[in-house]
Amino acid sequence: MPKPKAEPTASGLSGRDAAVQDKLEALKKEYSALHTQKITTEANIKNLEEQLTRLRAAAEKEFGTSDLAELQQILEDRRRENEARVAQYELHLQEIKTNLAAIETPSGEGS
Repeated sequence: MPKPKAEPTASGLSGRDAAVQDKLEALKKEYSALHTQKITTEANIKNLEEQLTRLRAAAEKEFGTSDLAELQQILEDRRRENEARVAQYELHLQEIKTNLAAIETPSGEGS
């Protein structure tokens, strides 16, 4: 049996050729979108690298290091220091309360 002839469409292309043309156009659009995404991603990478450089410099200036492990240790040390200061402050306030209570209660009362 002979192959049926593809009928030309209004654009002058056979159905098969039109399908290939449509596929090509879709692929061109996809390529364009991917190319735009690549450019955006490269710009984002450049911006993030610049930001990282600035942050590392700031960490070096403020903490003397930009090493993550050292920065985590500095943070932990400062947290412990803050916890100790809060505990000392709490004890100090308790002493003040105790002293106030002693002043407000006349001595010898209740005996």
